[in-house]
Amino acid sequence: MLLPNILPGTPGVGKTILGEELASRSGLKYINVGDLSQEGQLYNGYNEEYDCPILDEDRVVVELKNQIREGGTIVDYHGCDFFPERWFHVVFVLRTDNSVLYKRLETRGYGEKKLKGIMQCEIFQVLYEEAIAS
Repeated sequence: MLLPNILPGTPGVGKTILGEELASRSGLKYINVGDLSQEGQLYNGYNEEYDCPILDEDRVVVELKNQIREGGTIVDYHGCDFFPERWFHVVFVLRTDNSVLYKRLETRGYGEKKLKGIMQCEIFQVLYEEAIAS
């Protein structure tokens, strides 16, 4: 059985483009956790400060477990700290140049506070450190 792989990284680094391309070329299944959460309304509130829904991690784990059971899956999400370690064969943490990232996030219309938080996360390698610790 092929174990799933995960592509974590700060929003805007290219996870979705890379994940979709890898799935297309390899025949693996691609799951975007953000899309999965939106489709299933897997939220438990809304963060007014950052203008985004609050993910219900427990519900995401249950839903994702059902979808990756057979393996051969690429999972796209900005973090990997709440997923069980045994789920993934390989974790690829994507990064990009900070000036490129900033322009991409500005284009998405992110508010100043959210933009600053994401940039700090990338500069201080927060998601990379989470992946190493997971």
